[in-house]
Amino acid sequence: MREISKSVKSLIASQKHGVLAVNHPTGMPYAAFVNYACDEQGFPIFLISNLARHTQALLANPAASLLVSELPATGDILTGQRASIMGRCVRLENIEAAKAAYLALHPYASGYAGFSDFSFWRLEPELVHAVAGFGQIATMPATEVFGV
Repeated sequence: MREISKSVKSLIASQKHGVLAVNHPTGMPYAAFVNYACDEQGFPIFLISNLARHTQALLANPAASLLVSELPATGDILTGQRASIMGRCVRLENIEAAKAAYLALHPYASGYAGFSDFSFWRLEPELVHAVAGFGQIATMPATEVFGV
């Protein structure tokens, strides 16, 4: 595994929120700030409302990208490590493991995790584009980061 792949995998596991970009039914791109956790494969999982715009977009077209970043303590935001995980989102039917992983990072979500209009989704990565520092930019197959 390349050093940048290890760095990206560590970044994704260390964060708990990002920006989910979807294809809005109007044909325009739409981005939403979301919380996430990682499942046992390291894939991002979300708990989102069926009423949310991004959920409606995913129902129409599951293609999505999650931007995850590590913000620098000071200075230019563009100097921080970041990765865009591109793939397709799927609604999870068997949610017990996802629910446990998600609530471990986001315990306040337990108040609405059981609501009928919320569901767990997983981003199944296909490509990862990473900026891991000056001159360290790569687009790689998801298998290089997630090992599956």
